[in-house]
Amino acid sequence: MIKIDPTNEKIVKCDWNELWNDALGKLPKKNSRSWDNVAPKFKKNKGKNDYSRRLLEKIKLEPEDTLLDIGCGSGNITLPLARKAKKVTALDISKKMLHLLEEDASENGLNNITPLNRRLEDVLLNKDIEPHDVVVASRSLNGVYNIKQILEEINVIAKKYVYITLWGANNVKFQNEISKIIGREFHQHPTYIYAYNMLYELGIYANIEILKYDNSSYYSSIDEAIETFRWKMVNLNQMEEDILREYLAEKMVKIHDSKFKFPHNKPDWALIWWKKE
Repeated sequence: MIKIDPTNEKIVKCDWNELWNDALGKLPKKNSRSWDNVAPKFKKNKGKNDYSRRLLEKIKLEPEDTLLDIGCGSGNITLPLARKAKKVTALDISKKMLHLLEEDASENGLNNITPLNRRLEDVLLNKDIEPHDVVVASRSLNGVYNIKQILEEINVIAKKYVYITLWGANNVKFQNEISKIIGREFHQHPTYIYAYNMLYELGIYANIEILKYDNSSYYSSIDEAIETFRWKMVNLNQMEEDILREYLAEKMVKIHDSKFKFPHNKPDWALIWWKKE
């Protein structure tokens, strides 16, 4: 990819991987402990919207296929796919997420899932994993540095198909809105377009689709919403939390079954997928 320097009209090479890294470097960091802490909430929130259903509709998987699920979390995608696949490797940095996945797998009589508690960068870049027919990375690559190399390694591992979902533009708009409300400087998270351009540079001409689904966020109370935003925004102080609580109390809408929804929070996810030639 190229861009034009408007000051002298020189052609300047655009390093999408460097731009991705620069953007990530300005964002708050989440580690394995933060994912462990939020794991029970992920399990509680299973099925709150139909993102998983829409993604699962797109994934082509045969009964004899092996599957690598990168950043599997508590298993929203892993478990349904394990019912279709011969064998599944479930990779995640969080031990607690994998524990919840194993519990659900056992309850559902699924014994074809192998959990792998490691950083995806270590596994892929050290080439410590065998090829799989299908590779899925559902919402798990957004915070990964040097993603171009990761994408290249994923392409090597996959024998048939790769499916990746990354942040869409609405996620950026929402984070910007919340940052302004609590008085924080906004740093934009890199979206799917960076990764798409990197794939193009690698000679991978991927398909792209913005997933259409009911993406409203539902909460049982304002306290539950605050808990969610506390994790998303990282290290909310008391003043920021008070401002956010007042804002949510004004903006959240009560709906059926004593549930609340926050109409401004409508995240979108871009599905990038390709078939191996």
